[in-house]
Amino acid sequence: MRRSQSSTASVASSILEYRQLHGRTYHSEKFTANYFIPNDDRQLASLDMVLVTIPPSPLPAESEFADQFPNASVIGTDLSPCQPQWAPPNVRFEIDDATLEWTWNANHFDFIHIRYILGGIQDWTALLKEAYRCCAPGGWVESVEYEVDFRSDDGTTELEPVLASFGELFREAERILNCPFFVREIQQQAFDDAGFVDKRVVTYKIPVGSWPKDRKLAEVGRFSKAATENDLQGYTQMLWQSVLQRPSDEYHVWLSTMLEAIRNPKVHSYVFAYVVYGRKPE
Repeated sequence: MRRSQSSTASVASSILEYRQLHGRTYHSEKFTANYFIPNDDRQLASLDMVLVTIPPSPLPAESEFADQFPNASVIGTDLSPCQPQWAPPNVRFEIDDATLEWTWNANHFDFIHIRYILGGIQDWTALLKEAYRCCAPGGWVESVEYEVDFRSDDGTTELEPVLASFGELFREAERILNCPFFVREIQQQAFDDAGFVDKRVVTYKIPVGSWPKDRKLAEVGRFSKAATENDLQGYTQMLWQSVLQRPSDEYHVWLSTMLEAIRNPKVHSYVFAYVVYGRKPE
């Protein structure tokens, strides 16, 4: 993590100069983070749906969190200025690169929540050390990430062999990028290395589709499936074509086959989500 650079930036013209790849837009090259997911409206629509699936569901986004805790000052950060136009008076948004030194003073926050930065962080220990520094003694830091493997307990994912290729795509990409996509152990170890205590790890199965008998899980599964269907391209095209440099025509065939597999009602698939949280000693 470079200490000579600041992570927070004003909304300058350079931040709005998005990269254009494969007909999609990605965050500005101003930042050192190389996040592989687009920042356009299609992806943001999927993100809104994914928020419902975050365990425990639904976890408040910044605005909802601010509404629930009106006496708290809430800050939300992102690489792109894609935040809602309306927000409660006690929430503000900043354009921020979490891979750089954080600009807040030590012991500033009582609670820090980190989510969905899979594939954008090379050094998780450095990230968590910054979170530790900025967290107040006695405060908590929480990290939520998904594992990009489709699984099933009844073997039904074997009905659609293409589902296994999804995880393999990310495994091949992480070898080339030298940036982890499978972070379960890395995420947990980073909390220990940063100095947190009372660490807890909670694993959730997030269904893909409305197949669960439990009504709440079925609802989560509907949103998870809808988010994936809406922008499976956004999660995979840069890795396929720009990182692995595979042929474009093969990608579109694979994408179509993947979508058919995800829509197969006989497949009872899910992905793991990992919630890791720890306390900074007083």
